[in-house]
Amino acid sequence: MAESFITVINGVVTGKHHGDIEVDFYGTPYYAHNKIIVPFEAEVAALELLTFYTQDWKRKSDAQLIEESIIPMPQGYVKEGKNLRQMSHDEKILAGLIEPSPGLKVEEGKLVPMTIQEQIAAGLVSQDDYNQQIAAENEVELQNRLAALQTPEALAMAELDEVYAAERKAKLIALLAVKQQKGYPLVADWSGC
Repeated sequence: MAESFITVINGVVTGKHHGDIEVDFYGTPYYAHNKIIVPFEAEVAALELLTFYTQDWKRKSDAQLIEESIIPMPQGYVKEGKNLRQMSHDEKILAGLIEPSPGLKVEEGKLVPMTIQEQIAAGLVSQDDYNQQIAAENEVELQNRLAALQTPEALAMAELDEVYAAERKAKLIALLAVKQQKGYPLVADWSGC
């Protein structure tokens, strides 16, 4: 009589078969393996442990196998409910599995940008590049503040309102004084403007 059965050795499924369970497997890779009857529709895979299956021959989920300490948690995965999912790129960084992209770091369990000083220390930005960036930012800030006082409306108001003209003149003097500060354009104190 034909039956559906699996062969097993040392708790590992070696094959699924359909036929006479009493067959002699001498001379085959299944010789001396234990034979266990399973339902025909059972989807049992070779090279898996018997403990991977429930009593009714349904395969346990990987999450359940991990809970039962049958298999280890694979690196780069997290358990989500009854399923496993691959970690996102950021989760892998936070778990220390991969390095953050240049200019980023892990701080207090979050991925955050490095400070410019940390980027310089890490060799991501040279001191000269940083100095050029700061100088350019300060020059743009100065020009923007000067431009705000040079609009046609500001010029017209200065012609008509002496109080506004005096305030505008004081702001212009303060802005131009920024260029005379020690360390400008790398250092600029805008508090008096």
